[in-house]
Amino acid sequence: MRIAAPFIEVIFMALSIIQWIVFGWVILSWLLFFASQTSFRWRYRGAYQLLEQLNDIFTRMTWPFLRPFRRLMRRVDTAGIDWSPILLLLAIYLIRRLLAVILIPV
Repeated sequence: MRIAAPFIEVIFMALSIIQWIVFGWVILSWLLFFASQTSFRWRYRGAYQLLEQLNDIFTRMTWPFLRPFRRLMRRVDTAGIDWSPILLLLAIYLIRRLLAVILIPV
């Protein structure tokens, strides 16, 4: 197990990075939605364009990870709510727990 420990740590770090990117993307998409529904969009065009660009970057970073969950949820009517980030975070949590069980022998 000593040989596999560094590889598992790298996987843990990669999963943490993905998790934080998804959190950031969700919060950024909420900010962009609320900014587009108010006069912020017209008053602060530069800031709004920056939000749009950041949202585009985060969307491109999260798309490969969210795509399988979106395909899975396509068959289920969810009234327009995107549950794929929550499912991705749940999958990351489960993978981390499974790796922790493998890493720590009983």
